[in-house]
Amino acid sequence: MEGLGRQCEYECVRKEDNMEQPITVSSLKKLAAVPDHTDVSLSPEERVRALSKLGCNVTINEDITPRRYFRSGVEMERMAAVYLEEGNLENAFVLYNKFILLFVEKLPNHRDYRQCAVPEKQDIMKKLKDVAFPRTDELKKALLKKYGIEYQEHIQGKNKMQAEYLKKFEQQQMIEEEKKRIAQMRQQKIEMEQFNYFDLQS
Repeated sequence: MEGLGRQCEYECVRKEDNMEQPITVSSLKKLAAVPDHTDVSLSPEERVRALSKLGCNVTINEDITPRRYFRSGVEMERMAAVYLEEGNLENAFVLYNKFILLFVEKLPNHRDYRQCAVPEKQDIMKKLKDVAFPRTDELKKALLKKYGIEYQEHIQGKNKMQAEYLKKFEQQQMIEEEKKRIAQMRQQKIEMEQFNYFDLQS
């Protein structure tokens, strides 16, 4: 079917190298760690990519017949629809990704795939075209929007903390400068009193 053979963005996404950024301990830790889609400090795109990778964890067993996979696929799509209805965008997105990857990329390589002719197969192919692909696109847009708002809130919170820190730092500097000024005035007063004392003695 047209559209089903296309390489979808729902499979594992390539890692992007950004050589322009300086290497720091923090950046090395981020590279070593698996990105977490719940991390609001990541950009919306990075969070969606991390979520997409969860949908890439699909393997097939040659000893299990394609018929059983097709029957499981019907339940998988139903569960994804339930998640979507409940407003659980992340789980719906991951499940639709798994659904697409299983029936577009993985199962067609099963040794018995071509010999399998079950009613569920046609149903799955229709669900892929009419439901899974469109909904995954819609979910991706919705997640990018949601994560974009959360990212802005994170940046604003970070900026607010930095502003508060800067304000406290400036206040501390003013206090230190005032202490120095008072200490200097006291020293000048002591020196003046000593000068006046010796001046009176002479």
